[in-house]
Amino acid sequence: MTKITWNHAAVIALFAVASVAQAKTPSVGSREYKVLLNPATFTGTPVDTANRFLTDLQASLAANGFDRTVTKTFKADDDRTVLYYDTAGTCPLKSIGYSMRERDESGDREIELKFGSADESTSANTDVTGSSSKASSKLEEDITPPSNHVFSHSTKEPLADSKNINHLSDIKDLFPTTTAFDSISSQSLVPVSGLSIHELTYSGPTSDLGQEDADFTMTVWYTNGSTTPTLAEISFEVDVNDDGVFTDKVTSRSQLIFDTLQGMTNWVLSPSTTKTAWVYKYQTGFCSQ
Repeated sequence: MTKITWNHAAVIALFAVASVAQAKTPSVGSREYKVLLNPATFTGTPVDTANRFLTDLQASLAANGFDRTVTKTFKADDDRTVLYYDTAGTCPLKSIGYSMRERDESGDREIELKFGSADESTSANTDVTGSSSKASSKLEEDITPPSNHVFSHSTKEPLADSKNINHLSDIKDLFPTTTAFDSISSQSLVPVSGLSIHELTYSGPTSDLGQEDADFTMTVWYTNGSTTPTLAEISFEVDVNDDGVFTDKVTSRSQLIFDTLQGMTNWVLSPSTTKTAWVYKYQTGFCSQ
């Protein structure tokens, strides 16, 4: 009798451990739709250009039968410096689906490690746990033209003023469960394509899609001290509902907005890509020196 009771308890404990393990595997919490725009149109005052774009978007959505509205206007949000890191010549992060980005807003530094895969399970089960008690992680679905879907598992955390990013070993210091670069930890990390990016973001517009909202952000980049915009992106993010799903109506309305954005040919950069891919392509041969 005692043995049976002990086995029963062990089974319960085993299921409890399994449940905890399952709880650590994240599920998709949001979708972010992203389209690059022609940066030349943002010369001047970016917020004014962003709101002219918004007016055109509202008209285009109405013409395409969108049964909702986009309310509010763009206002200045973030003003920060952005660096992406990898090893020149070989790009080990990029080659296996990682990216590492630092943001610095008035001395408030933040580092993010991201892993992306077209397979949701692969991304969800790639551990990117941070080293800080203030680290936050998420799994989201990134969607870019024409219909590219990547599941991104990322963690961001504060970065101390005294911390320099010099070698691949710094990834292990900041994200200790990441072992992919252990064998080459002494290799150097440098800003990808030699870029220091001045990033301005504008937020505010939103659209009620039914249960969840689409929240819009306009991002404008200036590179290496230039006063001329070199990249512009319009994006909108949609969270899952309280049941952890995207309803059919939310999905179809999101797709309509995304299709409408791609159809705004007087604004859209073609071909469109991701900001990260753009950074890697900025310096020809950065990954194959």
